[in-house]
Amino acid sequence: MMGPACRGGRGGAIHRAIEAILPTDHLLRRIDQCLDMSELRQALTGHYSARGRPSIDPELLIRMTLIGRIYAITSERRLCEELCYNLAYRWFCRLRPGDKVPHHSTFSKNRHGRFRDAGVFRILFESTVRRCISEGLIGGKDAAIDASFIAADASWQRKTVPGYLPYVANASRAVREWVQDTGDAVWEMARSKSCQGVSRTDPAAAWSAGTVRGRFGYALNTLVDTPSGVALDVQATPARFAEEVDAGRVMLERSADRFDYHPKRVAADKAYGSAVFLGFVRDHGAIPHIPVIDRTHQTNGKLPRTAFSYDRDTDSFTCPTGKPLRHHAFHPPTGVHRYAADARDCAACVLRKKCTTARRRTLTRLDDEDVRDLARAEAQTGLYKRSMRLRRGVERFFADAKGKHGMRRLHLRGIRGAEEEFLIGAAVMNLMILARPRRLIGKPRRGVCVPAALTSATISARSIEHDVIVPPFRRYT
Repeated sequence: MMGPACRGGRGGAIHRAIEAILPTDHLLRRIDQCLDMSELRQALTGHYSARGRPSIDPELLIRMTLIGRIYAITSERRLCEELCYNLAYRWFCRLRPGDKVPHHSTFSKNRHGRFRDAGVFRILFESTVRRCISEGLIGGKDAAIDASFIAADASWQRKTVPGYLPYVANASRAVREWVQDTGDAVWEMARSKSCQGVSRTDPAAAWSAGTVRGRFGYALNTLVDTPSGVALDVQATPARFAEEVDAGRVMLERSADRFDYHPKRVAADKAYGSAVFLGFVRDHGAIPHIPVIDRTHQTNGKLPRTAFSYDRDTDSFTCPTGKPLRHHAFHPPTGVHRYAADARDCAACVLRKKCTTARRRTLTRLDDEDVRDLARAEAQTGLYKRSMRLRRGVERFFADAKGKHGMRRLHLRGIRGAEEEFLIGAAVMNLMILARPRRLIGKPRRGVCVPAALTSATISARSIEHDVIVPPFRRYT
């Protein structure tokens, strides 16, 4: 059965003595005021038996996990050891000086069991997002998406063929989960010539050659509200560009579904500048402030595509000499329209040597070319430059997570373990924003605007229509 809530460390003479020792502006004090565990306890109720010996309170384990991420204590053995003599840690975990600290193996037993089944860390992270919304920290106008490489707990030397893993005797949990998730695709991956091998210990991690010596790792995909820096969603994927773009779509849809978050502008780097993703952002109701992936300049010294004018009414291009290039074919899987000139026009053209070496000149136009034109036009505006400045908040999120909270290398293995670590890290980053001293968050900040879709704050119709940033309300006592 579920053990009682850990309230013992907050009462009595010993509690008053620790309260006198602990500074009033201590970080754990401020984080404790922003933390609410009631929703987690309700989610875990069905995963405990109604009878039997009382278990360790799950809130205690979650609080210990938060301490480990706040102070970059990656070893659970060391965390349990420091909890034995650190009074601040004990106060945060609500343990009296004489209470016994749980064994380090308790974390693994609960993490791979009831915590994962109940989605505890996702609930914890989303509770911090809702708290940021209620505090008015989220602007709701500008968002940024990016991904950062996080090294997996796997040696670069232990590579193998994907088809060999199902036959490994005594396979680890991460290997079994990957084989179960991949299914028959294991054999297709083994036959693929582009496969560079998988890790024996963590096959879900992708091989990255971004360093002198390649590494296995995952991508920490993050959706951040700017300029507040609050993480609205995170997603773990193998470190591959294609999966990072897919994760961006998932995060935008999930934040809209869970928190009714619909930003006006979405900023990202050029890796997200494909026509498919730009079209998704536009259909999502936002303006894509993303550099467009454009290869029209790769012409081998020939006339670029910009030398041809497109007519939307006739759906055709016109060459510099005035000859038309009409619609020739369409490829539905890629959404590419192909246009071709008449071979007789090209044979008699004076610019043929500068235009093409084939019988006739051909051009391509994507099905989502309109949104590409929209993104190119937005790149010339002042709001686009502002979004590029605000996008640095995502880099600050990654820098703090790696430099201050020990997320340069993962502790858990498998895609599920990576996502749990990312959720804990993002929850801690949001709690750090919530726990800022009042002297820092009390100052009026330029650009703060809380939309009506997130809170009950009222915004004038003029500010919504003309996109005027409303200054924050000042309360005088």
